[in-house]
Amino acid sequence: MTRVAILGANGQVGTEVCLRLREAPGIEVVPVARNVSGSAFLRCNEMEVRHGRIGDPDDAARLIGDCDVVVNFALSMTAIPRVDREVNRQIMSSVVAAAKPGAPIVFASTIMVYAPAMKFWLPDAYGLEKWITEKQFRRLAQRSQHPCYVFRLGHVMGDLQNITRKICGEIAEGPVTLPQQGKRASNTVFTASIVESIVRIARGAATPGTYDLITEPQWTWLEVYRYYHARLNLPLELAAAGDAHPAKSGGASPSRFVRRTLGYFANTNVLRERLTFLLAFLPKSWNERTYTRYLQSRALREIQSLKDSKRQGLCAPDWRELKVRGFADLGDPAALIAKYPLRCKFGHADSALSQPADGGIPKPTHPVNNCSRWRTS
Repeated sequence: MTRVAILGANGQVGTEVCLRLREAPGIEVVPVARNVSGSAFLRCNEMEVRHGRIGDPDDAARLIGDCDVVVNFALSMTAIPRVDREVNRQIMSSVVAAAKPGAPIVFASTIMVYAPAMKFWLPDAYGLEKWITEKQFRRLAQRSQHPCYVFRLGHVMGDLQNITRKICGEIAEGPVTLPQQGKRASNTVFTASIVESIVRIARGAATPGTYDLITEPQWTWLEVYRYYHARLNLPLELAAAGDAHPAKSGGASPSRFVRRTLGYFANTNVLRERLTFLLAFLPKSWNERTYTRYLQSRALREIQSLKDSKRQGLCAPDWRELKVRGFADLGDPAALIAKYPLRCKFGHADSALSQPADGGIPKPTHPVNNCSRWRTS
């Protein structure tokens, strides 16, 4: 048996990857969570979980020292940039130092390093932090002679993922408004595809390197929504309203380019996300004061969003299509979902969600109507 450690197993992606990966023959899954409360869902679904702080060198050796492959989904998310940076750096150092000699290590990064919401490369704080951590990981892994893999994940779809629940809720309530009437690339990946990639690494069938885990060939948003409407057996009602972001026309003049560029910086959200990265270089007290101001402004934005709730907006982000380097012949997501089914005895809002006989997912009893922020893991 090949023993595969999943760090950050209590997170959304880590949890579903653990549950699907245990269906792979010859693989022993070792979920790792910081505390017992965080691992409750997995333990109630009959998985043995190891507990401890992966950032502590002594704990790390106990948690992953006997594992043949280590997959790192762990992420500090205190919303205080300096604290998160220090913790994430320590986690990475401990993982590489504690891993069994020669064991492959996988770091879960994000396609946000490409800044897909922008027309040029200017990642937000999350994307920049992941990009820098990638570099640290490669340097440490190569120095320790560990085969290193970086997974730049797209929007992660799966039965336990908030994005999937959001999509199912929108289909159930309708109508759905998609970028460019659904023709825009979705930059999505399914948890079953992540599992297949891990299995290939565990079996020595993958070359170390950086991989963009996005459904290939790319699915459009319309294909994603049609996929889930078929599984829900519900009609898909598309809104007749025009796109919020019109399609790009050719031959833009220099003045139009300047106006468009300035428009990005006129958007306070774009500025805020990118300037947040710089906070990690400032004293902790500055970080804490800035975080307090952020909470205040967030409350005001949420109040405003209630006032704007009746407006019809896009149900999916209008991001550019990425040229990806993925795993060769990874397989159709539907076939991989059948190959690595999600079997849960406990934990869903609707018990029928555990694994329907037809392999689909039923209509959610409490659909999620909106998502304040799209983020890939």
